[in-house]
Amino acid sequence: MYQEIIENYTTQVEKFFAPVQQFARLSLSNGEKLYALQTEITQSYIDFGVEQMKALIEVKDPESLRAFVSRQAEAVKTISEKMIADTQAVAELGSKFNAESQQLARESVNAALSLAA
Repeated sequence: MYQEIIENYTTQVEKFFAPVQQFARLSLSNGEKLYALQTEITQSYIDFGVEQMKALIEVKDPESLRAFVSRQAEAVKTISEKMIADTQAVAELGSKFNAESQQLARESVNAALSLAA
């Protein structure tokens, strides 16, 4: 009799904590993806800044200064487009996490309701 009570209790605890564990796995996975994306984005901006500094160091006379300045318009355009794309990538990751979290919550509520019925 006690064994049956313990088994029932264990089953109920497992059912209760399963969604919590699923959410923890989902959160961890999302955190890892976000960290990797942010690391990649940060490295690309560092590389861009280093390239710009190297180009600036090469300025030696008025002609090379004009060439450098004329390239800056393209650099600003490139970095602006990259910032938009990076922002969209982070937003998409957040949207996907939000959708998956909501789906998990719906499934958990439905499972709880079916157990209660």
